[in-house]
Amino acid sequence: MSQTTLFDALYRRRKNELMHVLVERLLPMYSDREIGLLRIDAIDPQILAQRSGRGFVNRDLLETLLGNLLECAAPGSHNAVDPGHERGSFSEEIGQVADQLYAMVAQSLLAAGESEGVEELALGASFSLLWDLPRLKTRARWNRFAALRDPAVWDAYLLSNCKIDRDDLLHIDFGGELETAIRLRSVDHYRDFLRNLECDFIFDYQMQLVMSTYPGWRILFYHDVANSLTCGETVADLSGLNRQPVPLLPRAISELAGRYYQADLHPETQIGDANFLDHPHRGMTTGQTGIIGSGCHIYPCTLGGLSDKVQQRHPIIGDFVSIGTDAGIYGSVNVGDRSVIGANAEIHGRVGVGPQCRIGASVFIGTIKDGDRLPGRVVLGEGVRVGAGTIIENASEIDLLIPDQAEIPARSYVVNDGCGQPRFVRE
Repeated sequence: MSQTTLFDALYRRRKNELMHVLVERLLPMYSDREIGLLRIDAIDPQILAQRSGRGFVNRDLLETLLGNLLECAAPGSHNAVDPGHERGSFSEEIGQVADQLYAMVAQSLLAAGESEGVEELALGASFSLLWDLPRLKTRARWNRFAALRDPAVWDAYLLSNCKIDRDDLLHIDFGGELETAIRLRSVDHYRDFLRNLECDFIFDYQMQLVMSTYPGWRILFYHDVANSLTCGETVADLSGLNRQPVPLLPRAISELAGRYYQADLHPETQIGDANFLDHPHRGMTTGQTGIIGSGCHIYPCTLGGLSDKVQQRHPIIGDFVSIGTDAGIYGSVNVGDRSVIGANAEIHGRVGVGPQCRIGASVFIGTIKDGDRLPGRVVLGEGVRVGAGTIIENASEIDLLIPDQAEIPARSYVVNDGCGQPRFVRE
């Protein structure tokens, strides 16, 4: 790499080779309308080309790059370019994004002290991410779709322009139809359901409302970009480029999303798609080893860690899980599919929540460590219902097992009887 610029002759030659196959891959995923809506905000190449040595990437440039990547995932969703701006061809617009991403990655490698092979490493990371745009674009659409479970998408404007009144809405199972569409991976399933309501523009309006005003899908897209930059798998179709995890930049992206939206998603958290982050600006946190499935509805909450060891130390959340406002789930907790965690609930330690459980508001479930003695687990079977205000704790070395379909009344206090069975201290 040149000592004065990031964009030397070798970079330009390799970029031209890669752009040909990249554009062939990307073009089919855009409709003519989307290409017409695509707006890429340019950055002066002379600014991008300046090496910063041991400094770090310019935050303003990073914001521009993320906005452009968001445009690539959902054309027309972010940038409003000066009317006098002359748009280039699709290849030229994607080439602009490639230059910006390459520069950000290269600056990150330089800031981490890399000196050899920076150009090839930056090419591998940046073009691998762009190669992944079809998947990221699909994920972004499903995350927008998942937000339709919010009743507020039936706003005053929509109701004033369709034939459905508020009383009718109470008797329609939108949530069930949305879940079925997600499970089947068929947006058309839900569109057909809406057409039967005799108001064809409902879906397009609601999707536009989500794209224009809802922050959750944007947060998840930023996370997808950051997460992609932590990957090390080589893309075989990209001329054998070596793809290595990028230093610094993924964390910078997650911090930027936190600054914008108060959602601190660690870039290495594994997150599925079709998830709805509801009111995330009130604060949401995930950790490095956390896993979140697909189809979840998550209010502001903390999915945090307890251990300081390099191990699975954050929660694993299944599919179609609902987590209420200000819930805190800490440590290697495993929450099964289709479970509901109520508002202000706290679950921590060695806890397993089976599928289809319902945990009420302000419930505490946890394992209590006494000195160096490791407590047994708390295991809730399938379909357990825990009433609001209940405390379930295990200080015994024996696992505490709550049987399938058990119902624990509100404000109960449950401990281990010493043989692994629940004992009600207070009910």
